[in-house]
Amino acid sequence: MRRRTVLGLGAALAARPAFAIDPGVVAGGYRDDEAEVGFTHAVAVERDNTEGLLDSDREIRLALTDRDVPARALFGQAFPPIWWMAAQGQVRGVLLSFDPADRTGMVVTVLARPEPGASLANISITNTEGLWERLEVSPTRIVGALRKEASETLAATFSAPVFRDRLVADLKGPAAAASEPAQAVLARAQALARGDMAAARSLSTAESAAGLDGFSPETLALAKREIPKLIARLKAVKRVVVREQTAVVFLGPREYATATREGGVWKVAD
Repeated sequence: MRRRTVLGLGAALAARPAFAIDPGVVAGGYRDDEAEVGFTHAVAVERDNTEGLLDSDREIRLALTDRDVPARALFGQAFPPIWWMAAQGQVRGVLLSFDPADRTGMVVTVLARPEPGASLANISITNTEGLWERLEVSPTRIVGALRKEASETLAATFSAPVFRDRLVADLKGPAAAASEPAQAVLARAQALARGDMAAARSLSTAESAAGLDGFSPETLALAKREIPKLIARLKAVKRVVVREQTAVVFLGPREYATATREGGVWKVAD
């Protein structure tokens, strides 16, 4: 088991009443054998489970970082943009994901640039006696302090604004297939089938386009053989959940593609 070092938290942060427009404040940091970072910024998003992809009805994503991060970097499904930012060395810190109704567990994503070929580290923290010395969640603000006994590597006291990617529509049947997010995912698949990488990149978010650029010729050749099946399924999409900034295009009960609105245009985020 990897050795853990105890991280001391300096003077406790005095949380004050605040509105959502107020910036986040935080004290603390993260330290293990491979990464060390002090926190200077905090921002959170609250997610509901309309898509059916969460393990609870609500989830808080809380970013404690060494620089300012926009709330939109926390939107999305399994891999929000902040993951890509951390992998590129654009931000350091942690992303906490937890059900605010369950005070006993959370997942900590360490936002530190991994070694080539590795992914960001995810650490599950549980304590049946509770992780929080204080945790208060309002529609616009989250204020909290982790118990010292919660983790040997993580210490944090914070007050952060809470943002939401609000639900716009839950489309079914022909309306889902004809929706702008579904059509964007279909258009990129068709571009990849033609081998038109320039068009595929233009239909992708910056993070997704970078992923396309990293494909080897062998991977692209394999993808091209499978894409006709994907195109057929995309033309028959039965459900699309559209939010203000993101969308999920379902290919099956838990099989999906994601899209993000950039400058009023839907682009593929996978």
